[in-house]
Amino acid sequence: MKQDNGFIFGASDIKLLPNELAPEVAFAGRSNVGKSSLINALINSKKAARVSSNPGCTRQINFYSAYNHRLRLVDLPGYGYSRASKKEIVKYLNLVEHYLFYRRNLKKVFVLVDGKVGLKEIDKDFIYWLTCNHINFDLILTKIDKMSIQHLHAIRESSCKWINNQALLMHEVSSYTSSGIKNLKNAIYKII
Repeated sequence: MKQDNGFIFGASDIKLLPNELAPEVAFAGRSNVGKSSLINALINSKKAARVSSNPGCTRQINFYSAYNHRLRLVDLPGYGYSRASKKEIVKYLNLVEHYLFYRRNLKKVFVLVDGKVGLKEIDKDFIYWLTCNHINFDLILTKIDKMSIQHLHAIRESSCKWINNQALLMHEVSSYTSSGIKNLKNAIYKII
């Protein structure tokens, strides 16, 4: 059965956020961590989400339909490096904060962390903010095809130790090889 998945809308202002009719899961992480590639893998598309080798290209909140419009996947602008002006950065960070704090149909945030490097200080700051604001999140280690099993185990262990949350779910994926994508899809489907 063909699923009707794909880009719905991009919001660059709080007033432009779409209705809250469908449950949403959001993807957050540093610039170039692989959010757009992962969304494309999850909705079986090669180009619904724009993928760029230049960090900081996403400057709006992008909404994608999944599971025949029963769920929305939400691509948040990356935190960290961006070529945007300070004024633009403040604007989209305020938009992201508003979305995460006030969106009633947001079911979970998936925080993407580059599996090659693990948690950076900026990731820790974001996770701390989510925790303080009681926002439900899971961790996704990306780019696992580019590391050894030993390195992946060390990153997984150090991340779990720092977060220190027994209920935290951690997913390991590669958008390039599709490793872990099916398991992540199943976890997301359970949210509906």
